[in-house]
Amino acid sequence: MLLRRARRRPHARTSSRLFATYAAASLVPVVALGALVLHSYRNDAAEQGRAQGLAQAAVIAEMAVAPALNTEDRTGGAGIDDGLTAEQSDGMREATEQAIFRGSVLRLRLRSFSGRVLFSDDGSTSGGVPVADADFQAAANGESRATVIGTEVIRVLQPLVASASGQSIGVIELYLPYRAIADRFHAQVSQTWWRIGGGLAALYLVLALLAWWTTRSLSRYAARQEHQAMHDILTGLPNRAAFRKRAEAVLREGGTGAIVLSDLNRFKEVNDTLGHHAGDELLRMVAGRMRAALGPDDLLARLGGDEFAIMLPGRSAAEAVTLLNEVRNRITAEMILDGVPLNIEAAFGVSVYPEHGTQLKELKQHADFAMYQGKRGATGIVVYSGDGAGHPHQWLVIQAELRHALEREELVLHYQPKVALPGGEVCGVEALVRWQHPQRGLLPPGEFLPAAEHSGLIVPLTEWVLRRALADQVGWTATGQEWTLSVNVSARNLEVRGFPEFVEDLLVASGVPPHRLMLEITETALAGDTDEVVRAITELGRYGIGISVDDFGTGYTSLSHLRGLPITEIKIDRAFVADVARDQQSQAIVRSVIELAHGLGSRATAEGVETPEVRRWLAEAGCDEAQGYLFGRPVPWPQISVNEQTAHVEGVTR
Repeated sequence: MLLRRARRRPHARTSSRLFATYAAASLVPVVALGALVLHSYRNDAAEQGRAQGLAQAAVIAEMAVAPALNTEDRTGGAGIDDGLTAEQSDGMREATEQAIFRGSVLRLRLRSFSGRVLFSDDGSTSGGVPVADADFQAAANGESRATVIGTEVIRVLQPLVASASGQSIGVIELYLPYRAIADRFHAQVSQTWWRIGGGLAALYLVLALLAWWTTRSLSRYAARQEHQAMHDILTGLPNRAAFRKRAEAVLREGGTGAIVLSDLNRFKEVNDTLGHHAGDELLRMVAGRMRAALGPDDLLARLGGDEFAIMLPGRSAAEAVTLLNEVRNRITAEMILDGVPLNIEAAFGVSVYPEHGTQLKELKQHADFAMYQGKRGATGIVVYSGDGAGHPHQWLVIQAELRHALEREELVLHYQPKVALPGGEVCGVEALVRWQHPQRGLLPPGEFLPAAEHSGLIVPLTEWVLRRALADQVGWTATGQEWTLSVNVSARNLEVRGFPEFVEDLLVASGVPPHRLMLEITETALAGDTDEVVRAITELGRYGIGISVDDFGTGYTSLSHLRGLPITEIKIDRAFVADVARDQQSQAIVRSVIELAHGLGSRATAEGVETPEVRRWLAEAGCDEAQGYLFGRPVPWPQISVNEQTAHVEGVTR
């Protein structure tokens, strides 16, 4: 199926890029932390070297240099600018040679405050740290200074303090070996670095795993969000948005194919009877059965509720119907819901592109119109024929205007008389709604009833007709006319829970006896959602309200549908009545319907009677009542006045 498989490569690439970004971002702080630790250890090592150098210099100054110079003879802190005695020089040389021999000192100089070299281990009398150097000045003032030079040497400037006065009398310039300190530090740092490095590596690994898990979770979440945005959660099918996107793409590519809209029959009954959980399970089962019957290039989507859409690329109307018959057979196979075996049916409307249009909106409107016709008939699969092509385009406008028409009292009722045969006296009237449109004038029901029935407006419209007709009936009853009132009701009205009770309440409120109200139900309504309709008809009959089967002979009613129903009247469709005076087949059909009606204990009424010849034939055939232009056109009830001899409606000519 199209759109069945989610495209994972873009998500995988996005996930990889996101993981790489996270990994790189995690690596930066880890490396920075390692560099900071290393820099800190290096500073610590240099500081340790300087501290050790200062300590070693202090020991050398106190334990070697001071005794060699015999600083007790120096007083006043006057310094040693006048030089060293031979004895002092020998003492310094001996002490220095021992220190250098042991490797604790690399070089030693004894200098005066003026910078003069008074003693040097190598005998030189020049060189060394300049007098202006800050370290030299600090040592001259009694403060020791140590500096690490490269990786081999620590230079220390140590004040020479006279033991007698405690004052600085010169400066000792020492060069001590740093390699041993550096090696010890390096070993320490290496050990520590391995530990820290291992910890940082473990930290980075944890961060990398977290990054991988996070990116994977985000990628899956994004994929789920994208899937949910384009798929129905209940059935897993593409949703309305996904269907529109894919269908429009296919239509842009050209070619031929079909758009199908499907609606389940009796779905509301399943929800109301077994509960919404059963309804959800039903939708899942139907979706699975439909998907199994379609090909890999066909697109199945759930638009919402119990409505599905199918796109069949490359299929002709005949091929689409053949495939949909298979789909329908799978759907209607028995299923078990909550232990209850049931059969579900569906209506399918088909529009073919480019024959019926090239835009998805137009094709869906045509398919919707065809599906509506399918729900009214028994075939269940209807291909849009182009008849009434303007209806789908205008229905939304008509529905919106009709809502306002109900509020503004723009609807009016006309009544067509029904006469008894053979006498011709008026025995009843049929209420027919008209719309006094402010721009288009007086509209017949065919202009707006299909749109009303398709949208659900038929329910408030029928309620309005019943209220107004019963009010008018009270009016003509007050004038002495005992006419029975006939009102057309839709299958949708019968499916509304509480409709029989609503009608009974209206009768009680108006004071009209139930037997003087006749509800006319089209034959196709009986062929549709039978259980709902039968339940409502039975309850209405129990209240004493008459039930009439309208347009009999044009629909698909099985005789089993009539059995057990409280049918009061069967109306023979005008298609069989118009030429009944001269066509033998029409005569046979009409006689059969009259006998069927009488056999069921009902009256037979002929519609569309327009000539005296037809009237005479019907009377001779035993038809009970007749209706048509011969007796009167629909007019407001005060204008109804029939002459029993001429059977003419006053003020109206044929």
